[in-house]
Amino acid sequence: MNTLSATITAVTTSEHLSSICVAVGDDSFHLLLAEASNADNLLHTSVTLAFKETEVILSKVFTPTTANLLQGTIQVIKKGIVLSEVILNYQETTVTALLPTVTFDTLNILEGDTVSWMVQPSEISLLRDHDGI
Repeated sequence: MNTLSATITAVTTSEHLSSICVAVGDDSFHLLLAEASNADNLLHTSVTLAFKETEVILSKVFTPTTANLLQGTIQVIKKGIVLSEVILNYQETTVTALLPTVTFDTLNILEGDTVSWMVQPSEISLLRDHDGI
């Protein structure tokens, strides 16, 4: 599981859905939560973002097609028969992507390359100290 430390910067809530913006360093991440959240209690709260390695999408070309489009440098590639693991250096931490090797082979990427990576807003969990929000 990938985790990133963040701070909540904005919350928009409808009857049963919340859109939350968080800051990870100078970058903004957007999340969709299937629950209404009280914005007054959440602003400026330190949280942890959590998302599966299989939800990280890689691209060699920076194409802004979704929220949460960032850049990282490939540290390690572990190519497997069925799945390949790509470990990215992102800010002061790492993000791991796990993708089918057949897909990895089409990317034509190498260790040391800078790539774009993304994760959909609905695929990120938001954690506080001991529990989710």
